[in-house]
Amino acid sequence: MEKQVLAIVVVFLFCLVYTVAIVAQDRSKTSSEQDGVATKAEVHKLGFGKRVDIRLKNGNRATGRITGMAPDHFVITNSKGTASAIAYAEVFQVSPQKEKLGVFDRPWKGIMFTAAGVGQLVVLTMELFN
Repeated sequence: MEKQVLAIVVVFLFCLVYTVAIVAQDRSKTSSEQDGVATKAEVHKLGFGKRVDIRLKNGNRATGRITGMAPDHFVITNSKGTASAIAYAEVFQVSPQKEKLGVFDRPWKGIMFTAAGVGQLVVLTMELFN
């Protein structure tokens, strides 16, 4: 019985650590200072509708979805629906945002669902051996 409990605890701890590692990883792309041509190429590569973080040369930041592209600027719309036109030459850095599932916006949610899944696995395993 002790070996079964120990195995269940080890599986639970592995799942917990694995989930925390997945939630904590950052896949954002960073780049050094870009000129207008490189920024334009990056924005066009990301494409229409992609969520981005923009860092401007004057230090300001903008976040939203790419909702328009023109020869000299592009438009991003934030979550509140406010559109901002940004000139390619003003951009210091463009970083795509990771698209998140609603369930895993916060790390504790991932941990909670993993714990619930492992708990269900433990209950089913104990029923199987009894």
